[in-house]
Amino acid sequence: MLASALIAFAHFLAFFALAASLVLQLALVSDSISVAIARRIQRADRAYGIAAILVLIFGTLRVVYFEKGVDYYLGNTFFLLKMGLFIAVGLLSIYPTICYQRWNPVLKQDIAPELSIQAVHKLRKIMHTELVGIMGILLCASLMAKGLG
Repeated sequence: MLASALIAFAHFLAFFALAASLVLQLALVSDSISVAIARRIQRADRAYGIAAILVLIFGTLRVVYFEKGVDYYLGNTFFLLKMGLFIAVGLLSIYPTICYQRWNPVLKQDIAPELSIQAVHKLRKIMHTELVGIMGILLCASLMAKGLG
């Protein structure tokens, strides 16, 4: 019982860390960023990736060992939709990560990366879409927890 509660807590904590790191990236991305801000964005993106992996690990543990069982979840429409949204959000996150990694050569020279207005808009639109996906994941989790689906 305690192990189940601790795994659930870790799952929720990882999910909130994922959302917080995405919101931080959204707040920091602009058309004029300093070297320090660019590095913070990269760190937030790494935290986002680590948090996503932890969400997946703790979620898998909950499904397989601590909750209602694999058959229940694989037969639940909202669980499947939640997983689909998680995958979609993960795929969306690839583009910003690649953009941030492309900054490495200039950051090594202590030069701030230059972002066009179009690039900023594209990054921000992707991050907003990811946040909508995260809200969808939370909605599906709530509906699933109430036995729907």
